[in-house]
Amino acid sequence: MKDKDMHDFKSHLGQFFKKSVTKDGEKSTISKYKVFKYLAEFRYNIEVNENMLSEVTNRFRLIKPNVRAITYLQQALYTEQLGVKATKVQDVQKPARYLSDEAHAFLDKLVDTDNRGVDNESDFEDE
Repeated sequence: MKDKDMHDFKSHLGQFFKKSVTKDGEKSTISKYKVFKYLAEFRYNIEVNENMLSEVTNRFRLIKPNVRAITYLQQALYTEQLGVKATKVQDVQKPARYLSDEAHAFLDKLVDTDNRGVDNESDFEDE
């Protein structure tokens, strides 16, 4: 997984999907249902039942009213490199001598949370 694969789906999809579902004045709790059924012909709906031995009895619309389509999130969650605690970087670099050149290139990019960088060379030496 690369940084471009990280997206803030929670915020993005929150504009399309309901946070909770209320039916007949009663708020539904996902944990009480035992059977879940999704049918393509009832897009964005889910059918549920509390009893494993019977057919599904309740259908809920999962998206907000007036939503016609759900877009895919294109922008990556992180546009800048994230800082890592210096002690964590040092811990990760201890076994670095056993890793590939590609892994070394990644570790060399890590910076501590103070954005001062890390002395990588000292961690690669034999002890």
